[in-house]
Amino acid sequence: MPDTGLWVIALVLGAVVLIVVAALLFLLYRSVQGIESEAESLVGIGERVAANTTKINDLLTTASVLRQIKEEVLIHEEHLSRQ
Repeated sequence: MPDTGLWVIALVLGAVVLIVVAALLFLLYRSVQGIESEAESLVGIGERVAANTTKINDLLTTASVLRQIKEEVLIHEEHLSRQ
């Protein structure tokens, strides 16, 4: 009979361990879902930032073009003032 008692104790302990492991896996799964959700949110924010900053290069070239236009205007102004 003592062997049966040991088997029962081993099975009960095994069941308790199984329940604890299942609970921990569930908590891990929920944490991973939360991380995935936040990562998707960050990707969306990153895409919006990228879309908002695409015009920066256009602004940099605009300054250069404006300098060229100003130089050209000054040349024309100088020629017109001579006449």
